Amino acid sequence: MKIHIRQEIPSDYQAVFELVQKAFEQEEYSDHQEQFLVEKLRQSTGFIPKLALVAEIDGKPVGYILVTRIKIVNEENQESYPSLALAPIAVLPEFQEKVSEVN
Repeated sequence: MKIHIRQEIPSDYQAVFELVQKAFEQEEYSDHQEQFLVEKLRQSTGFIPKLALVAEIDGKPVGYILVTRIKIVNEENQESYPSLALAPIAVLPEFQEKVSEVN
């Protein structure tokens, strides 16, 4: 089983919504709203399209990862530091805990 990783494109949005929803629907420590978080992050100023990635097997999306810009603020002196946040990471349940070759 080979995994192909590519940048997300707008035509992926519905499939990614469903993928993220399925990936988290059985998770105990989830509010089961991660798919809506992805939609909100895409609309934010922190969204970096090149860091929204889809993993595919045989052309079917099976995984997703999103990295966005954030600022970390020091409450004592109000200095802010640019950084990146990684969330969410989603994999369809049937592909979780499996090892594959990535191309």
